[in-house]
Amino acid sequence: MANRDPIRKLVWRDIREKVSQLDPVFVRIVDALDPDDSLSIFLVQYPYGVMVADTESTYLPDQDGAYRRLSDPAMSGDVIKELGYGRDGLPMGMVLEKRLEYYIDLPQCSMTIPWLVYGPGSLFPYTSILDQKTNRNYAPNGLLNITSGARSVFMLPNIGCSVNHMNLQRDFNVKKSAPKMLYDHWAVFNEIVKSDSLQSDWFSSVIFFSEKWLRLIQQEKSWLPLKNYILERAWRQFEYDRNRIYYDIAFSLIQKKRNLKPNPYLTDTARHLYSIALGCVPGFSPAIDDDCLPVRLLQEAFIGSYNLSKYTPTIMIPRNYIFESNDSPVYYSFQHPSTHMFSPKSRKVSSTLYEMRELAHIMKIFGEELSRENAICSDTVLNNVAASVKFGYFHNEIDSHQVIQHSANIQNYDTRFSSLLAETRIDKSTFAQDSKFLRGCISIG
Repeated sequence: MANRDPIRKLVWRDIREKVSQLDPVFVRIVDALDPDDSLSIFLVQYPYGVMVADTESTYLPDQDGAYRRLSDPAMSGDVIKELGYGRDGLPMGMVLEKRLEYYIDLPQCSMTIPWLVYGPGSLFPYTSILDQKTNRNYAPNGLLNITSGARSVFMLPNIGCSVNHMNLQRDFNVKKSAPKMLYDHWAVFNEIVKSDSLQSDWFSSVIFFSEKWLRLIQQEKSWLPLKNYILERAWRQFEYDRNRIYYDIAFSLIQKKRNLKPNPYLTDTARHLYSIALGCVPGFSPAIDDDCLPVRLLQEAFIGSYNLSKYTPTIMIPRNYIFESNDSPVYYSFQHPSTHMFSPKSRKVSSTLYEMRELAHIMKIFGEELSRENAICSDTVLNNVAASVKFGYFHNEIDSHQVIQHSANIQNYDTRFSSLLAETRIDKSTFAQDSKFLRGCISIG
């Protein structure tokens, strides 16, 4: 995969060995079908931060290296002919290297919501393969986007100093002003990575299958094993969503049984924390490798150019928690919400510490009821999560009720923060315990 041509036309034998490392079952099924050389596959390289698809179309590189919409008439005729079936959405694809993020961008709220993080071996989008044409369209417009690498990323310490930011503007030709909120960090990261002075070699790799593949999967009986395999993968991925109504009923029954009448905003947050614990939506974790973005390159830029010296340049990325494997924790913050529901906060003025204590109380009751035997969620994955996953609550202020821990304690039980401190080797730098993200932070795991 060393060749960095932005787009290459291949056939199955060119790519099967790489795919077999990621999904041997997929390869075994395709090998049995013995696809001939008329079934093209396009290998596409995306630099960090490049849009893979937005709400209108897919972006692909032309032979000149310019990333264009698949619906753009200037796109190569060969590409349009073979991948044009995805011009209003996405062609069928698979990630080979690095990660992509599906996200919802809400600039009016200064927030992004990480939806899915696709890594090597991920097939997408299932809708292009499995959707049946009907008169009903259930998918809303103007929501999901996909970028190469992670979009919902931010530096844990504050990087909003205008004086220090001028160094980034000078050294890396950054046009953006100093970020005022976590939402703004990605735009600065993106400009640094794209700087000619760095010549970043970070790329995600994706293969897209030509229309002939899709037609055979959908229409040929001999290709039914591949269609069934893809259907099984989609069925497993969206299993939580298919059962969400039952979990919503369970949470509502618990509130009724225990006479819980909390702020709806906190109830929505509690439900979202369980979705994170189930691994159904991403939380956030410190980046310890380059899978989601060129983390070392960015850390060096902020140490050497921005002159970040007091705090470790910890970069947070979206990541799904896997509770079955005793996974490292992920985090959620009141200061950087990523819930899928937007119940308004109570008009009652209250501090973040007070809201966190109330949230901890709600989570305690949910945990007690969901982990019970012979209850509505007995023998379900939600029952297992409630019994095994721990939730911790942190703030950089002292809680007189001793419900909320001080944010400095996070680095004591999550070794990733202390290892990053050692790796960056900045004299006298410390963990950013007073960062905005940690002023009302919940650990899951």
